[in-house]
Amino acid sequence: MSEKVGTVFNFLQLPDVQKFPFVIDKEKNQMMIQKGQFVCTESIEGYLIGVVEKILILNEYFSDALTIKAYNNENNPNILKGLFPSDDFEYAIAIVRNLGVIEFDNNDKIKKVNRMSYPARPGKEVFVVEDEILKQFIGLDYEKGLDLGNLKVGNLKAKIPINKLLNKHFAILSISGGGKSYLTSILIEELLSRSDSWGTPAIVLIDVHGEYSYLKSIQELSEKVSIFDSIYSQISVPNMNAYIFRKYQEQISNVQVRELANYIKKIRKKNKLYSLHNLIELIAETDDGNKSTKQALIGWLSDLDRLNLFGPEENPNLDNLIKPGHLTIFNFEKEISIRKKQILVDYLSNRLFYLRRTEKIPPFLLIVEEAHQFCPEAAHSKALSKYILETIAREGRKFMACLCLISQRPKKLSSTALSQMNSKMILNIKNPYDLKHLMDSSEAITKEYADTISSLGVGEMLLMGNAVKYPIFIEIRTRKYKSKVEDLLLTDLCLNWTDKKLS
Repeated sequence: MSEKVGTVFNFLQLPDVQKFPFVIDKEKNQMMIQKGQFVCTESIEGYLIGVVEKILILNEYFSDALTIKAYNNENNPNILKGLFPSDDFEYAIAIVRNLGVIEFDNNDKIKKVNRMSYPARPGKEVFVVEDEILKQFIGLDYEKGLDLGNLKVGNLKAKIPINKLLNKHFAILSISGGGKSYLTSILIEELLSRSDSWGTPAIVLIDVHGEYSYLKSIQELSEKVSIFDSIYSQISVPNMNAYIFRKYQEQISNVQVRELANYIKKIRKKNKLYSLHNLIELIAETDDGNKSTKQALIGWLSDLDRLNLFGPEENPNLDNLIKPGHLTIFNFEKEISIRKKQILVDYLSNRLFYLRRTEKIPPFLLIVEEAHQFCPEAAHSKALSKYILETIAREGRKFMACLCLISQRPKKLSSTALSQMNSKMILNIKNPYDLKHLMDSSEAITKEYADTISSLGVGEMLLMGNAVKYPIFIEIRTRKYKSKVEDLLLTDLCLNWTDKKLS
């Protein structure tokens, strides 16, 4: 039986169908009731569940400023308390937002949650919601869920159902240094540690800063982790048609695309494996054709060739690389050019989505760090990878191609893609423009939530959307495996540098 914490009463035209107030029992420890606590009471319609939205402390003795001024003086500022039993008149009020009326089946399991049509009744007792009911109401999975930490209010572990979190995409959003990478590493820990019999998708991670390479050095995970450096990645030229070349080199005209298609046909008849350099040589050696068109094509293709991204074969071979329960990291740490990074993300995303649609690879989760670089909001930001990421966001769930976008600037992230992220893990965000963009892209983020998001501490997050039935605040757990550079300090690095110079 759950513990009684108060009694419903009339206060400021409440209760109504949206909210009800209750007086917190004084003999109980008032710290037991906190903002965000789930409570319940009996209504005419049945088991009414709600969440504490506000807590007020009232005292009739201290409600009139003139009385306090008259009795208090410099010699004894607490004279009012000495003359009157003011402490006995202090009481706490909680304002609860109604979430619905729970209908149970014969096994005391939640059958459904109905919308309220009648207010709570004054005089009825209020209780803390029992743990078992709360697990069902939020939708936690204590058997196979991903352990992200603990609920901010209460003693429940936040074990999130993998199917609900991944199937309809999710985003991790926070300011720089807010804990995005830390949370991502916890998610990866949970996915790689799952039993093979439970079913786990392949994981592909676009690691812009090389923050996840340490996972390969963890003995328990090393066999499930592959790392590929972007400087060794190659895009297969034989798999590219004239329109793909145009995507990567937008200055190519329609006439040049037509001519390029003819040259590609010619070289494919001679050799199945060829490089971009071979294609350029063929164009230069061919006598027929418009000279200016040939020179323009050679110029555009030579510009692509200088990127050192294109070769006769794909590297790595994605067909054989993507495996269930296996993490593949594409490390962009040594890559500076945003154009090269966008081309690689575009190619990888297109290939993964194509291979998944044709059932050549298992279901996968594509995690994109610094997503605002690859899928920006501004119309003039012609990021090469924007179209495919928005396509996966819209269509991917049909093929179990799951997407996770990580960004420190939600305002710069495509609202089309962000609106398709059905679950959001939001850590601290303070920029008002980012908060407004979040509210515009998700109707579930109200002004009240936005105010709370800006005050979240380190290690706290708001999880909302498809992953849970009701938004919850979570204290993120400590990760099991640490990076060697995690505890490095600037001063230590400076001293090490000085020692190296002296030696």
